[in-house]
Amino acid sequence: MSSPTFITLEEGCDYLQKGITKLLNILEGFPEPNFTPEHHILLYTTVYNMCYQRAPQDYARKLYDMYKETCAEYIISKVLPFMREKKDDLLLRELLRRWSNYIAMTKRLSKFFCPLEKRDIPRLKVPSLEETSFLSFYHLVYEEMNKEIMDAVFAMVDRERAGEHVDQTFALNTLDLYLELKECTRKIKEKEEKMNCSPDVLSKKINLVSSDGIVFEVDFGLALMSKRFEETIETIPVGDVDTISVHEVSSKMLRKVVEYCKKHNIRQKYVNNLEDWEAKFIDVDTKTLLDLQTYASYLKIDSLQMLAWDKEYGLIKGMTREEMTEFYAAQDDSNSSY
Repeated sequence: MSSPTFITLEEGCDYLQKGITKLLNILEGFPEPNFTPEHHILLYTTVYNMCYQRAPQDYARKLYDMYKETCAEYIISKVLPFMREKKDDLLLRELLRRWSNYIAMTKRLSKFFCPLEKRDIPRLKVPSLEETSFLSFYHLVYEEMNKEIMDAVFAMVDRERAGEHVDQTFALNTLDLYLELKECTRKIKEKEEKMNCSPDVLSKKINLVSSDGIVFEVDFGLALMSKRFEETIETIPVGDVDTISVHEVSSKMLRKVVEYCKKHNIRQKYVNNLEDWEAKFIDVDTKTLLDLQTYASYLKIDSLQMLAWDKEYGLIKGMTREEMTEFYAAQDDSNSSY
């Protein structure tokens, strides 16, 4: 992989802030030219380069904080002032409208910051970008206005019981939003408890069994790098020794995946010379490269999938259709099992 362009914290944040301001102006309907594909790519690349620079010029934590602060500032300036002056149904309708606008904003904002999801969010042990946006809304809006919102909901229920007509779609949408935020917050808190377990708990063992029956004993914390394993572990009492069958993946490739996860263990603050290590790790034959991308997708290890794709893209860039066909024919000898 080619080395990323060095970007200082000041110039990177200044460029991103201009992009964020432009996005907010567009969403607010101010006269502002829309983003071009090139502008999107430059914003993405800026975040990517700032994340993958060598420590201490790795600004992933600063960028995550910038995303979180943008969500909070939007809520403080564009949501709460318009809700504080409303009551009853007007408050609930304003809540739904402001929530819809907020989600539209965070979806577009997260596209700028999505390189954080690939490696740094697991490493930093912080909620995902989507989870962060949910938590910001929940803490800032519901912690301030929960009583007013619930009073409005109960008043609506009382009117319906008294025989008044109530817009059922509006009522259901309001309740769905409230339950969605509560459920999301509950899941995030459970996830944080596991991510912030004591070292003793994180060092408990999980057995991964490959398609050919080979057992890999890994730390609980290391297994959390795979979202698929994390989903399975949610059903396992914390600290218990358990087995996860990975019957789609051979021992050869599971060994490779475990090697990658050990190097990128979420318990590590950062790893020196990680870029050099990744370049050597991904310097494999074509079939292994394509298999790595397939397994990373199946196991939901985003950073590994991105690493494999970056390498693959570098190989096929500039190829003719015939050359690409020959390249991908390397998979033909693979059997139906991963």
